[in-house]
Amino acid sequence: MQRQPYYRSPRPSYLGQATLYLIIANVVVFGLTIFAPELTRAWLSLIPVRLFFRGEIWRLAAYLFIHGDFSHLFFNMIGLFFFGPVLERALGTRRFWIYYFLCGCGSGLAAAIFYLLLGNGDANIIGASGAIFGIIAAYGLLFPNSTVYLNFILPIKAKWLVVIYGAMELFATIQYAGGSRRGIANIAHLTGIVIGYFYIRGIGDFRKLIYRYKYRQAERLRKKRFKVYDGDDRPTYH
Repeated sequence: MQRQPYYRSPRPSYLGQATLYLIIANVVVFGLTIFAPELTRAWLSLIPVRLFFRGEIWRLAAYLFIHGDFSHLFFNMIGLFFFGPVLERALGTRRFWIYYFLCGCGSGLAAAIFYLLLGNGDANIIGASGAIFGIIAAYGLLFPNSTVYLNFILPIKAKWLVVIYGAMELFATIQYAGGSRRGIANIAHLTGIVIGYFYIRGIGDFRKLIYRYKYRQAERLRKKRFKVYDGDDRPTYH
């Protein structure tokens, strides 16, 4: 991938300001959920019917700081800790804030619409996973050949990590839509990856895909209409 001028190569990084504040905020809110779980979830989690029919827009951002248990919080913060500082340095702190909430709020909105359409408007959507998957996707796109460790064990190039995660989340989302109900909002994870892709690579890549599709369709049509036969006794079409 051709790197944008404002992106720098990955190297050992300090814990960026935005990354640090996000980790602290998530830990603090998790502490609040321990002492007042029902109250905190009732007002901060993302519930589709309340978002769309009561206009409780703050839930699109607030739900990012609510986690179901310690493991949920831990793995999200591990992802933020390892990938966040590098991306924050690459984008700059201001753009990193924008990117984080764009992926987080966007994935929450997509998940809310998804559940509402499937008749699960009372779903309780929580967690920063959509934003974290967006960060991982951005890292894989900006530094595709850097080495990361899948499940902390298997060394793999960052670009293949994004492909693997994307395929897994897509498959899980299709399964959910097909009736296999799980307690994980895979649609939010998938949307975070998609938003990250178009933010980093730009809408131009999407236009290129459309152009290539139209070009291939035109080529197939041309080959069907214009056939050339060898031999004197066979007709030739031009």
